[in-house]
Amino acid sequence: MRFKKIASVLASAAMVFSTIGFAAATTYPAPFINNGAADVAIVYGSHPSAIDNAAVVNIQDSLNSKLTADSVSGSATPEGGEFVKLEKASTKFQLGNGIIDVISSSVTDDDLEVLLADGTYTDDDNDDFEYTQKLTIANLSLTMFDDNDYKEDTPTVGFSVTSNTNVLNYTLDFNTEPLWADLPQTDIKIMGKDYFILSVTTNTTLNLLDSGVTSLVNEGEAVTVGDFEVSTQVFSSTQAILTINGERTNSLNVGETQKLAGTDTYVGIKNIFYVSKDTGISSVEFAIGSGKIELINAQDVQINDDSINGLTANFTSSSEKLQKIVIQWNADDDLFVAEDSSITIPGFENVKMSYTGITYPAEELFTVQGGSSTYVQLNDFPLKDSTEDINLLYGASGAFTGIGKDATNKLRTTNLSTITFDGDTDAYLVASYDDGSDAESYLIKTTSFSTENAVNRTTIQFRENGAWVNKKENAEPTDTVSLGNVQLTVGYIDKNAKTVVLNASASTNFNRLYSKEGLKVWLPWEVNGTDAQVTSFTHGAINFTSNVSQHNATSFALAFFEEDKNENIGDGKGFNTTLAWNADSEAHVSDLVGESVTAAEVGDTNIFRTFMYSALATEFMWDQGSGSSEQDSIKVTYHGAESSANVFLTDISASTGGTNTIGTPILDTEIAQASGKNLIVVGGSCVNTVAAELLKGSGAARFCGADWTAATGLGADRFLIQTFARTDGNVATLIAGWGAVDTQNAATALTTRLSVDTSVGAKHTGSTVDNIESVVTP
Repeated sequence: MRFKKIASVLASAAMVFSTIGFAAATTYPAPFINNGAADVAIVYGSHPSAIDNAAVVNIQDSLNSKLTADSVSGSATPEGGEFVKLEKASTKFQLGNGIIDVISSSVTDDDLEVLLADGTYTDDDNDDFEYTQKLTIANLSLTMFDDNDYKEDTPTVGFSVTSNTNVLNYTLDFNTEPLWADLPQTDIKIMGKDYFILSVTTNTTLNLLDSGVTSLVNEGEAVTVGDFEVSTQVFSSTQAILTINGERTNSLNVGETQKLAGTDTYVGIKNIFYVSKDTGISSVEFAIGSGKIELINAQDVQINDDSINGLTANFTSSSEKLQKIVIQWNADDDLFVAEDSSITIPGFENVKMSYTGITYPAEELFTVQGGSSTYVQLNDFPLKDSTEDINLLYGASGAFTGIGKDATNKLRTTNLSTITFDGDTDAYLVASYDDGSDAESYLIKTTSFSTENAVNRTTIQFRENGAWVNKKENAEPTDTVSLGNVQLTVGYIDKNAKTVVLNASASTNFNRLYSKEGLKVWLPWEVNGTDAQVTSFTHGAINFTSNVSQHNATSFALAFFEEDKNENIGDGKGFNTTLAWNADSEAHVSDLVGESVTAAEVGDTNIFRTFMYSALATEFMWDQGSGSSEQDSIKVTYHGAESSANVFLTDISASTGGTNTIGTPILDTEIAQASGKNLIVVGGSCVNTVAAELLKGSGAARFCGADWTAATGLGADRFLIQTFARTDGNVATLIAGWGAVDTQNAATALTTRLSVDTSVGAKHTGSTVDNIESVVTP
């Protein structure tokens, strides 16, 4: 299943269901989506015989598409701190890009004006030295990865950074160079934080104290610094004890630090101002922060005497002057930047890299699948004016023999500008317009052939909102028919043969198909006999009697082309789905060709996820079934325009949120994870214990057959959509049928029919998607 698994731990709660208690009427997708936010868990059966994958995926995709319509996917912007988005106005961050493909490698004060501000350093002689700061980011790539160290069996979009790979380098570069000898006992700001230079070894070592909070306390007095009350005893110019919130430190010298008991905070001595007790009052300047940082040239950085693996310091010096400090961050272990995982530079803990998802301008979903055992179709393909099942190739016994569904329901196609439609054998044709910038397609057929005044006539229809609509009644030769930009001229009409010739105008064709958002599909068109013009590069051509690879009766490459980032039709990347036959000689999809990353299985579902690394980031969910006898299918998600990733560098205080998605469907055995959520429960009481409890009460065991009929009033070939009350004011809607096909029909009815009531107490039953009735209304 298309399960975008996100691990979560939620408190368990007793499941209490009822069909009474709510008065407000709601319709799908409410209450599962409200005001652009998801509040739902999809629950499916854990019984080994459960085969409701298709219904689960259908509902998940439907809800995700509703989220896309209600809110911009993946557009979360950091809040509460400083950030820079890694993109340019002219260069968006596309899936598959590396960071350097999008921006220059350096991030400076032009991008993070506080974190990387130009500074002025004052040395121990009170001489000033200006410096600049920058972050040089490695060319990390945004990809789909599948790594069990991140999440088990969960193909994920993000950044996978393998151990020892460079992440970024920080550079502090002096315009004029201070002497190493004049650095101790001074302050410097690095990546937005203040540090006190405790001591140095010329050209090799720089010891810093995090000066998160700095103050001065006189002996015999107390000062309050944040949550800490501090007093001191001074014994000499090299020894002092601090008392912090009643706890005494060890005797500390200048530059020494100590961890405060029970905290992750350190105190350090910056200066001891000793005065003999008979002549004055001594004082101590101290800092409370994360502790001491030791930078040693070409070695790992040490924080409070612990080495930070993968974080290395490097100095550039000349004539005992410090020119440059470079902190190199290489991954110590595998790192992952995803919608629920960011990475922060260790030790300094003040620069974070995060990813909040991809912004998709649109989302079109359709499936390339076997319509039955004998033909292959595009299921729920989105046209300009309708969403339709478009049948492509049919046959039997492992061989395609025609274009369409069967011999009396053909899809009429041609690569020529003139087409002859046959009312006896043809179900429809596709007429498309494409001028390179705009494209649209229509399903067309002719009907009602007649003769009037010795002129043959016919009615031309097209599909609109799922129904055949008359476009031109009693059309006769030379008449013009216009559908959007498609222009057709009626040619010869043969009433007896029920045929009509249609002539295409410029930019109109009969062998290409375009989705509403602009995905281009090359429809099959027949090359007769032994015609040699078909080659492996001739999109759409099929010869049922020859054996040209991917263009023959046993295997056909259905070619698709995305738009490019400027929305030029067909100028983007291409991919093929191979239409073929399984081991039982059933028509199905045997392969996906052209995807950018190896498909990875989602959980243990036999469904594999992959993408196009392109401006439009087309996504595939490839259902490969459990064996060679399964009818494999591929669900395609097309995004209609350039899709851009949201990748950020931020300071540590910035918070980010990820893409708003439905999340991973859960098993009935994982119901505790759904505490406080609305539920959509998929599958009947025979395979889903949550369904059983909805129908018979808390604690009910699974039940089948006659018991199902007794509980629901439904027998074979029937389905149910019923909503129950759940604790905490939530609801549970049951989507179930006698068998898996009936459950799928229920899911399709829920997601495609208008105004399905999901109020508590609402109950719908049916036998097909088009035969649903409301039995109970609240």
